[in-house]
Amino acid sequence: MQEMIERIAIQVGIDPDLAHKATSMIVDYIATNAPAEHVDTLKQYLPGFDDVAAQGAAFSQEQTGGGGGLMGAFGGLMGGGGIAGALGSLMGGSQGSGLGGALALLGNLQKDGLDFSQVQSLAGGLLGELRGSAGDEVVDKLVAEIPGIGKFLG
Repeated sequence: MQEMIERIAIQVGIDPDLAHKATSMIVDYIATNAPAEHVDTLKQYLPGFDDVAAQGAAFSQEQTGGGGGLMGAFGGLMGGGGIAGALGSLMGGSQGSGLGGALALLGNLQKDGLDFSQVQSLAGGLLGELRGSAGDEVVDKLVAEIPGIGKFLG
């Protein structure tokens, strides 16, 4: 997966380490929110999926400190996650599900210095890579089943 992440970094125009961190957080979001059968299918095409998802979970936990609710929302605003991070925390984003999880992820990525268009480009690049490996049908089913992912794709 590292080569794929490096290609995405070049495409988005960001540092490869930041691309790795952001991509791993998105992969964790997919692993947490997609139906298990779709995740199992992706694993066939992406060696190292579980390791990258685990790294993303650790990065997300580090960013949020595990907090949700009102204090997590306040921390999201003050910590650089902006409105998206604050709304994600209020909507249960620390648990990683639904629109709240998507907004919390966006807030975490913004804390790392990515703007919304970079997040969209990164998510689009990841989906493009997945389409190249797994095919359109697999990716279309995956996107249709993950709550909130459409917000990243414009």
